[in-house]
Amino acid sequence: MKSTTALATALLATGMVAQAHAATATFITSAPYKQFSDSPFASLAAGNPNFFLENFEDGALNTPGASASGGFAVFGGPSIDSVDGDDGAVDGSGSTGHSWYTGGALTSISFSFSAATLGYLPTHVGIVWTDVGLMPFPPQGVDSVAVRAFDANGASLGGILFDDLGDGQVNGGTAEDRFFGAVFDGGISRITITSLNGSGDWEVDHLQYGLAPVPVPGAAWMLAPALAGLVSLRRKRT
Repeated sequence: MKSTTALATALLATGMVAQAHAATATFITSAPYKQFSDSPFASLAAGNPNFFLENFEDGALNTPGASASGGFAVFGGPSIDSVDGDDGAVDGSGSTGHSWYTGGALTSISFSFSAATLGYLPTHVGIVWTDVGLMPFPPQGVDSVAVRAFDANGASLGGILFDDLGDGQVNGGTAEDRFFGAVFDGGISRITITSLNGSGDWEVDHLQYGLAPVPVPGAAWMLAPALAGLVSLRRKRT
């Protein structure tokens, strides 16, 4: 495989890795990812109306306020690589679920978020890279991947790089599936995921985005008993 050392150096210089903007944006990568409960954002989604998961299982990208620069949903077949649990069983295979495919031509895809539709820009955005197939040079089935995030004005917040990702096979296996995420309190307008070695034959899944629940300030909890007492006293006087 072509070395990505020079590419990584260039990315550091342009703010494409997390360290360049550590004070304002946080980037996360984790594995294994077999189902949504494996997401670092899973706890944010419970009962949260401002958090969305797009798993493409209805064959489309149609969660509110999200759009893609290219690609399309694909389903079924020995080379399809959905997140493992989307077909109802965590069994090491994603070949019977849906994923978002580059169409064999795109080396980069952006997912954008509409503040006009959502009423906000998401502070948490994640995507799961599930597979790569054909490469412009051997070995096949292995790639280096970069994920970037952008603020409300389209300025880069940096990104995260993962080298030599993949299992060298194109068979729906899910062991190599990896989560990439970005967190930025100022709001994320777009994320971009890129094949650094020029493949146009890869898939992603489980686009997820939204706001973290806003905690009730401690002072409000302290006032709650007093407010309850005032209500009770007013009822007695009435």
